[in-house]
Amino acid sequence: MTNEILLIDDEKDIRFAVHEILKENNFFVREADTVEKALSEIKKKLPDLVILDVLLDEKKRDGIDILKFIKSIDNDVPVIMISGHANIKIAVDSIKLGAFEFLEKPFNKDRLLNFVNRAFETSSLKKENKSLKKNLYSSNELIGNSSTISKLKIAIDKFSKTDSRILISGPAGSGKELVSRLIHESSLRSNNSFKIVNGAILDPNHFDFELFGLENNDKIVSGIFEKSNNGTLLIDNISDVPLQTQGKILRVLSDQKFHRVNGVNEISVNIRVMCSTSKNLKDEISNGNFREDLFHRINVIPIETPYLKDIKEDIPYLIEYFVKRISESNGLKPITINSKTFDHLHRFRIPIIHLQPCL
Repeated sequence: MTNEILLIDDEKDIRFAVHEILKENNFFVREADTVEKALSEIKKKLPDLVILDVLLDEKKRDGIDILKFIKSIDNDVPVIMISGHANIKIAVDSIKLGAFEFLEKPFNKDRLLNFVNRAFETSSLKKENKSLKKNLYSSNELIGNSSTISKLKIAIDKFSKTDSRILISGPAGSGKELVSRLIHESSLRSNNSFKIVNGAILDPNHFDFELFGLENNDKIVSGIFEKSNNGTLLIDNISDVPLQTQGKILRVLSDQKFHRVNGVNEISVNIRVMCSTSKNLKDEISNGNFREDLFHRINVIPIETPYLKDIKEDIPYLIEYFVKRISESNGLKPITINSKTFDHLHRFRIPIIHLQPCL
């Protein structure tokens, strides 16, 4: 997917010049010329990079306020501050607040592109580092031999052979994403994509863009439904999806068709949808937070993942697994897990029964 840049500047000539430079280098650019429009664009869809002028159209709010707002949403989004009137203090303050770089006007094309490319490289490295850390503490298999885990393994094997929608319920960290991934990997769609969208971190405007994509003049940005075509899509934390978006998801599940944002043409897809939740959706329905008709659409096959306290007999296997993974990643010899190890844990009152690892 093309890296997306939000350009915020109240000077039309500056926006035009910067836009043309970025467009020539295959970046997708959105623009905002006021504080209000900038905030609206950020809420609509958080970009991959922001180029932000310090002085805008308002006296009470400026680029520094927008920088703070962006960082409050996602501290990893790189922001390049630009200004033709700034002093050293403003430049230092913006860097302290998390700006990636500060660029004084007028600036040349090469300097701008150098900052932009370095910002994307840094952002990519951060994402890769987070992914590596996440993978270190996550398993590619269900660990344990308890009757509960054994039944879960049987369910995965059984339901991977179907194409029915699945609702996976369970506490945070109990392996809901892992279960959905294992089902996909054993299914007829295993050679196609497995995508995840998280309902807990996006607002209604984000969801429309993320799910359905966008058509903007001659630019087309594919959404998660389009990217998941012929594969599997997990809607994680489905309980946190806004009500207005729930209705749109319901229509896609019913018709396997949708329109991109600002789009005219209807897009057809063939997707297996799985959903996960750590909340009781029946309670959410009673409280008016979740659509009952959507619940019946996604709850064709219900699967529950257990609390760790309910599979205590699997704790030794889990500890052994994660000790091995952590040791291998750090070039260390794994320690031996035996009854004495657990005696020490209990002696120091380490509450292993209450830990909820990523299965």
